[in-house]
Amino acid sequence: MPYNKFNPISIENFGKKLEGNNLRDLNIDSISKKKDKGGFNKIVEADYFKIPNNNEQAPDFSEVGIELKVTPLKEVKKKNTSIFLREKKGLSMKERTVLTMIDYVSLAKESWETNSLKYKAFKILFCFYIWKKEISQLDFIFDLVSLWEPNKRDLEIIEQDWNTIVNKIKDGKAHEISEGDTLYLGACTKGATAEKSLTKQPFSSVKAKSRAFSFKRSYMDMIYEELLQKKTLALTSIKDEHETLEKTLENIFKPFIGKTAFEIEQHFNMSIDSSKKSLPKQYYSMLSNKILGVDSEKIEEFKKAGVTLKTTRVDKNGLPLESISFPTFKFLELVEEKEWEESQLFNYLIENKFFFVVYEITTDTKKQFKELENLEQRKFLKLKKVKLWGIPATGLDKMEELWNETKKVLQEGVVITKVGNRNFNNLPNSSFNGVGHVRPHAKDSSDTYPLPDGGEMPKQCFWFNAEYIKDEIIKN
Repeated sequence: MPYNKFNPISIENFGKKLEGNNLRDLNIDSISKKKDKGGFNKIVEADYFKIPNNNEQAPDFSEVGIELKVTPLKEVKKKNTSIFLREKKGLSMKERTVLTMIDYVSLAKESWETNSLKYKAFKILFCFYIWKKEISQLDFIFDLVSLWEPNKRDLEIIEQDWNTIVNKIKDGKAHEISEGDTLYLGACTKGATAEKSLTKQPFSSVKAKSRAFSFKRSYMDMIYEELLQKKTLALTSIKDEHETLEKTLENIFKPFIGKTAFEIEQHFNMSIDSSKKSLPKQYYSMLSNKILGVDSEKIEEFKKAGVTLKTTRVDKNGLPLESISFPTFKFLELVEEKEWEESQLFNYLIENKFFFVVYEITTDTKKQFKELENLEQRKFLKLKKVKLWGIPATGLDKMEELWNETKKVLQEGVVITKVGNRNFNNLPNSSFNGVGHVRPHAKDSSDTYPLPDGGEMPKQCFWFNAEYIKDEIIKN
């Protein structure tokens, strides 16, 4: 063995010889016949670390309880002014990190104190490499190799996530598990396709998708960042010890429920220039940040869990005044996507959670509210509730339907119909399935993307229906 398998530092030091090198540099010329990353991982395990291939539950370096994870990074646009080293380097996690398969029957019998996940998740040697589609596996450059263990705060959230997943299994609802249920630790689907990899669960006759424990991509980004900086990140933790993040947020906002935006502004002595015709663009985010006591972009739990702050205004019936939009998609890229669970939309939905801050209008009608000047509207918006939310399994299924129908329309050719001065297309609208729809999200009619048939169309994006948000956020 080229390292002392009983010494974690010896193992890490041997791993660090990978940094700045590729396998070819180290005289390893094995090429995986598999196209997936799993084959590359096995090469690093067997040919570099000399770990025999096996499917045992024990960690890879069993003598010291350390698991090996060969983890891909992807190149993204550099942010030279960022506080994060990974963003300055232009690197981000390519995907979630799968830890170990879930056996619903045996997991339902475990307690946190006796959980089997600890062998695969709580002491890891990460080998981060830069993945590039166009090059050979032998030429992937290793960027960072480092030992890692979760800190106390992270471990508490991981425990809460674990309990969320296990409790669904015990309730006979393994088929309703969604990666949107949790913060750091996910239960991702595993298998050739979700529909072909159904398995039994212990407390229901309904078969559930095969799943594995994984660390979510946003959490992995922050693990990588901490290991790069070799110190605790300059972020603020807001979660109360022994409390969930959701409950902590509810407690923080509770004193302000029922107050208008203007009253909250006055409470914090915020300086708003009333001589201008409108409020600052980020006014409602500024209010939320005042209540939180910190910029939401600098909250540790938000960064690690991929939480986005969303201010939503609703009428007296709880219906949002607007639908919720996602980033625009490129038509040519969408039609090339083969599998739902590898699509941009699926990954956006499972990688993001939303912290909704909901204001209710207090005017008699929506029309009256919309007629008010921007500065006046804040006096007629009352803080109604807050909710930390991730998409449930039923919502994901509906968004898959929307994704499939959108692909079909694009492949068959978009039909444009002119009514008066307006153009309408046949992409799925808000009546499609009650959950989501597609509509424009462009600056103007000249802000377009190319279509598969060679034409052009204004940029579009997926949206959640306002009624769906009402049912999920306001009623619950």
